[in-house]
Amino acid sequence: MARTRHVYLLPVPPKVISSIVKDNQSHMGAYKGSIDFAVPVDTSVLAAANGVVTRVCDSSNKYGKDPSFGQDVNYITIEHSGNELSEYLHLAQSSAKVKAGEKVKQGQEIAKTGLSGWLYAPHLHFMVYSKVERREDFQCLNIRFIQPLPE
Repeated sequence: MARTRHVYLLPVPPKVISSIVKDNQSHMGAYKGSIDFAVPVDTSVLAAANGVVTRVCDSSNKYGKDPSFGQDVNYITIEHSGNELSEYLHLAQSSAKVKAGEKVKQGQEIAKTGLSGWLYAPHLHFMVYSKVERREDFQCLNIRFIQPLPE
């Protein structure tokens, strides 16, 4: 699996992470390389690198344990130099602090975690992938972080 060009900041404060999941049933195929950070609801979500916000969806309050809730997820996508995009999923309804087209700085709070989409417990789903022509052709990259992942 290809690695990220950039080295990213953890997208949530390390002290609130209770566990990290890299490989589970939702991280197969194109999603291999994505990471779930188990954190409480209302945790600050931080821009992992400088970039420009390309997509924001934070209108949903629907969630559940069935894959059918996958389309109900709130998310933010940020494009970074070198054609890498980071994506932050399972955000709280109406919590986005940024809009599409807005520049963000690494470490800037962009939203809060919440209950949206397909999930079993509160967490932030984080992934980085290369920009592709068609969204359905993406493949997650192995993320390099500035600091080690908490144990």
